[in-house]
Amino acid sequence: MRLGAPPAASLAAAAVLSALINPAMDYLGHESGRRVPRTHEPMHAAALGAAVGAAAGLALGLHVAYCALAGAAVSLSHLLLDAFTEHGIYVRRGGRYRRFALAHLRYNDPAANGLAAAISLLVLAAGLL
Repeated sequence: MRLGAPPAASLAAAAVLSALINPAMDYLGHESGRRVPRTHEPMHAAALGAAVGAAAGLALGLHVAYCALAGAAVSLSHLLLDAFTEHGIYVRRGGRYRRFALAHLRYNDPAANGLAAAISLLVLAAGLL
């Protein structure tokens, strides 16, 4: 699917959104060094990402709906990677927030981070082809 933007412009917009959303999620989503559901729960994260994406789209003169959707995707990819860490993410079950983790890796594990970076580069290369 083509949205009319050249791949380089789309990549630049995604980088800007990532640079805005990931620090916001980490700043707003931690209290006393611990994750909180405010930004580390899928619905909350998607809403924050969409809001930041829409604001960035307005500020930069880009397609607002596309930026909101991309912002939600950025925040959810942040959560996907956090789900592999020892503290995981939050999910809402039975009216309460519960922690959920796919694995229990340290957030600063060099091998896991290297693997995540390599997979990201492969996905990026596949998208540009």
